[in-house]
Amino acid sequence: MAIISLTRIKAFIHSIRWKITIAYLLIIVVAFGAIAFSLIQLVGEYLFTQRSRDDQRIAEGLAEEFGGYLVAFDAQSMYDAALETASAEQSRVLVLDRLCVVQVDTASEMNGRRFITAEIDNVLKGADSDYGFYDAGDTGAYWLRAALNAFSGVDAMTGVYACPIYSQDALSGVLVYISQVQEIYESLRDIQLKILSWMALVAIAVLLVNALVLRTITRPIGELNEGISRMSRGDLSARVVPRGNNEFAGLARAFNSMSERLEQLDNSRSQFVSNASHELKTPLSTIKILIESLMYQEPLDPGMAKEFLTDVDKEIDRLNRIVSDLLTLVNIDNGTKLNLAELDIGALLQEQVKRLLPLARENGIELDCAAKDRLEVTGDALKLQQVVYNIIDNAIKYTPRGGEVHCTLSRAARKAVIRVSDTGVGIPQDDLPHIFDRFYRVDKARSRDTGGTGLGLSIVKQFVVLHGGTIEAKSAPGKGSTFIIELPLSNKKQEN
Repeated sequence: MAIISLTRIKAFIHSIRWKITIAYLLIIVVAFGAIAFSLIQLVGEYLFTQRSRDDQRIAEGLAEEFGGYLVAFDAQSMYDAALETASAEQSRVLVLDRLCVVQVDTASEMNGRRFITAEIDNVLKGADSDYGFYDAGDTGAYWLRAALNAFSGVDAMTGVYACPIYSQDALSGVLVYISQVQEIYESLRDIQLKILSWMALVAIAVLLVNALVLRTITRPIGELNEGISRMSRGDLSARVVPRGNNEFAGLARAFNSMSERLEQLDNSRSQFVSNASHELKTPLSTIKILIESLMYQEPLDPGMAKEFLTDVDKEIDRLNRIVSDLLTLVNIDNGTKLNLAELDIGALLQEQVKRLLPLARENGIELDCAAKDRLEVTGDALKLQQVVYNIIDNAIKYTPRGGEVHCTLSRAARKAVIRVSDTGVGIPQDDLPHIFDRFYRVDKARSRDTGGTGLGLSIVKQFVVLHGGTIEAKSAPGKGSTFIIELPLSNKKQEN
């Protein structure tokens, strides 16, 4: 039997632990990463879109209001209106003429200076409006996607909205509305930090759960590993405790079944070797004693020599029977082939009864046969003859003079049932479960007197099993025995 090495099993368990752990972590990282990216993108787009709409509304209102002021060069009115709006919205308002010179700056920093951005340039070129993002110290516009990808490094982010100022349908300037959007980025940063925190907590929780799950998974494997290790050291009594009703429990039960079967086979082999040695030793010892008696007898008595040689001949015959039965069992164990054919099991039964009838009469026993139906089975004629012959022969041997042996054949469902009943000595209940074991005898001395080897019933059972049938014995001491053989009917008979 090939046993998996202990090192390979340990490596397998270690590999499973790491693979499951890495798989869980990858699932967490990928899942939370996708959720974080989608959530930040959706929230960011919503916030920036909303801010863009609000700023556009404010800027367009101011641009419409400042159209007349700019044509009239009423800087004070524009400044007052712009300052009021900037204070209320916490923003900054610039009013530029067509040459991009700042006319009004609510922060009073850019007055009289030229100010140009991409948004202003687009408006001067005819765009209805334009909007962009800037951080402190950078003059480039940040589009929403770029801002979302880089917001974590932004210190102060502003939104710039440029809107044209018309006077009598003619472009007279540009209104620039600058609002603080840093809070949006800070909100997104808070969301990101919370997601990262939750991901870390979930990762820790998953690792703890993973440790428990791995323990649940690898513990049965470890116990199975220990059982296999014990078996590899020759301890076939090793068993594993099945836990639950999952695949590992099924594996544990399969291992226990295999271990039990191997233990039974090992015990059976040891018992078989011991019994076979004992059975062979007994006639050999008898032969040796008889021959030594002849060798050292002086003068040699012809009558006694003939008697001793007759006993030697009987013991040799006994040895031949034992060896023949042993060879039969070996062939069965090695997978003997059956010469299958359609057989009339009733005719086969009557033929064996006819062969044994003289022996029954010699022993003063009544032997009869009753076959109610003509039944056909698919089987090996020689082996089934041996089965029937051995059962009837045993019934005759263990039935005292004046007793009876009855053989019957009947049909039960799709099986042919042979019953051999006798009025013999019977079998004790303690011995009944073992009568089909090899070399088992209920009464060893009496069995040897009848010439039995202790293998006949074992061979019978093996032949019956090979034909897909069953055999059982019912008995009680002093009330005789009944052997019941069931064989499946042939397909042809079943169809009828």
